[in-house]
Amino acid sequence: MLLTFAGLAVVLAGLVLLARRIRRRNLHGGLLSVAEELYLPSAPRLRGEIQEVRQAEQRSGEKP
Repeated sequence: MLLTFAGLAVVLAGLVLLARRIRRRNLHGGLLSVAEELYLPSAPRLRGEIQEVRQAEQRSGEKP
């Protein structure tokens, strides 16, 4: 029983570390796009709005 919980804790810790690494390297946009399109019909519209905001921030020189 204890070994099962320890294994689960290791897997969850690994997922947390992987998520931090993906966010740090800005790789998160492409990884979830397929899942977003399957489960969230408005994902392409939202993605377009996010890109517009990022482009506006880049033009103005602001950092998020």
